[in-house]
Amino acid sequence: MEHSKPIKLVWYDTSVMTDDNQKLYKNLNEICSQCFEFTAEDECKRFLGRKHINPNRVILITSGVIGENFVPLIHDYSSIVSIYIYCTYREKHEKWANKYSNVKVTTEPDELIENIQADITKYNA
Repeated sequence: MEHSKPIKLVWYDTSVMTDDNQKLYKNLNEICSQCFEFTAEDECKRFLGRKHINPNRVILITSGVIGENFVPLIHDYSSIVSIYIYCTYREKHEKWANKYSNVKVTTEPDELIENIQADITKYNA
């Protein structure tokens, strides 16, 4: 039996299905074998709260607009190791995101991928 379950990557965003985001999602899926997309808050929250999720094993990506309201609801879930706010306006969203130690804000897809790769290496070690 496996002792350590792999990282699960969860992307919650109403615009996750845009062409650019789907390209990024495909790249993320190459570095993380368990990727999940959500466009509805209740579905994402229900998934994150499920007992089968291995504690300390979820990386969440969301947008700045959604994250501002969603992060306060889920930031302390024990399953979440990192939350990435992937947005257009870094400075605007860093203002509220800086309250949370596990939240990082990024505007660049390459930076997002690099940070997630580092998290996967760190938490799968």
